[in-house]
Amino acid sequence: MTTMSREREPSAADRALRDLMGLLALPALWVGRDAATVLQLTTEAVNRIVGTAVCLVHAPLVPDAPPTTMLQLGGVRVSHEAWADFIDACRQMPDTAETATPLESPLGTLCVVRLYLGPAGRAGSLWFGSSRPDFPSAHQSAFMRAAATLASTGLHAARLDHERERAASAKDEFLAMLGHELRNPLAPISTALHLIRLQTGQLSREHEIIERQVGHLSKLVDDLLDITRITRGKIELAREPVDVQFLLTDAIEGVSPLLEERNHLLRVSCDVGPELRLVGDRARLRQVVVNLLSNAAKYTPTNGEIRVAARAEGGSLVIEVQDNGAGIDAAMLPRVFELFEQGSTTLDRSKGGLGIGLAIVKQLVEMHHGQVAVQSAGPGLGATFRVTLPAEIHVMPPEPGPAAEALDTLPPVQGRVLVVDDNRDAAETLGMALRYAGYDVVTTTLPQEALDRLQASHFDAAVLDIGMPVIDGYQLAALIHRELGDAAPRLIALTGYGQASDRDKALGSGFDEHMVKPIDLDRLTRTLERLIRADAA
Repeated sequence: MTTMSREREPSAADRALRDLMGLLALPALWVGRDAATVLQLTTEAVNRIVGTAVCLVHAPLVPDAPPTTMLQLGGVRVSHEAWADFIDACRQMPDTAETATPLESPLGTLCVVRLYLGPAGRAGSLWFGSSRPDFPSAHQSAFMRAAATLASTGLHAARLDHERERAASAKDEFLAMLGHELRNPLAPISTALHLIRLQTGQLSREHEIIERQVGHLSKLVDDLLDITRITRGKIELAREPVDVQFLLTDAIEGVSPLLEERNHLLRVSCDVGPELRLVGDRARLRQVVVNLLSNAAKYTPTNGEIRVAARAEGGSLVIEVQDNGAGIDAAMLPRVFELFEQGSTTLDRSKGGLGIGLAIVKQLVEMHHGQVAVQSAGPGLGATFRVTLPAEIHVMPPEPGPAAEALDTLPPVQGRVLVVDDNRDAAETLGMALRYAGYDVVTTTLPQEALDRLQASHFDAAVLDIGMPVIDGYQLAALIHRELGDAAPRLIALTGYGQASDRDKALGSGFDEHMVKPIDLDRLTRTLERLIRADAA
């Protein structure tokens, strides 16, 4: 005899548990979503499980904003103009999910319940309506109350996310403006020092002090802006093959003034053959080595010894920076790469800095899929920083392009350049520096005058400050292209704003190059030579 078994029908308790579990899964879908999406997901879940005919939401979606009204019929969002009377009646209702209030609507009489979002409805309200006379059941009431509670939590989290994003955006704008305002006065100082060096062949001790402090302040500004961009994921790496020997040489050149000031002995070892290929962002990898060397130089007493070494280990490149300086306490080692961490700091702040250089190192190395570590036997026993980067082994090293070789053999370029900057000191010092480089230069502090000069005579290039009154650099570039067409000179943007978005905006506005103050005069002359030579070809 065969016994037939039938699957047990789920009980009301089973269904309630299943519905509750589905509701509790909602917060996982809210992560990173805005308030409107949180409410949308909540009301869709209630409509799917409870089966309501109408859902109304009236809640502020962002802090300090007027409430937004959303209406759904059968789970589909619709315009609420025809439902104005119904919405007004809903907003007069008390908060109750146990007892429905009959209200007239375009669909007929509906049993409607109201649920507050947050204490006393300060975060808004939800209304659910059904044509069923027994709506809501005890199970439905409990479910809707739970949904409203979860929605309140989700709304609060979404609003906090919005506040954080708004605060971060305001901070970015403030730092960009701060960088611009700090770089503007640094530009003529840096250019004037360059001119003094050209005129006299060397700088006096007083001028060398000014040059070092300008460089120090410029680096502080760059680091402050960099850590903001890096932590918010706003830096994109320009990956290309990197020559390790050149990388070390270039980085050492960048910190040589600090090494010479503190009279450090630097030992360099590069045991990397041409078969090792490192692919990464050349400028950012240089920044990693510069920051490590600067850190070693600052925390090593005068007449100390610093070693930098590069070698291949398996499929990786290892760069180590070792010093015999202050060392690191064991309790400090796990925190050394944290933002604004400097360990114990004396009142004289003799080491300087903001405590963000090593944090930048860690972020940049990890963006290259590498690792950075530190070892120290303790205070006074020095430290060793080890950077490991993925690399490739290949048979033939890349050969330098013929264009790069030929450029060094070409004669210097002569050209006519217009410099436009509302800061008279900046315009005049930059003009003098370019004249020393062999260019015929005209300067003006009036953007309105610049277009007249360009229309009156031929210029090969124009260097335009972005932050000018009345007509900014972007507007002036647009006017130049509109009025001169193909006869427009090559345009170089000069600005205190150095974020990637600023560069993109400049290039998108018709500029051929974007440079940040204080300007690197060697880079500017190379850029002018490249642009003018390209036009002459």
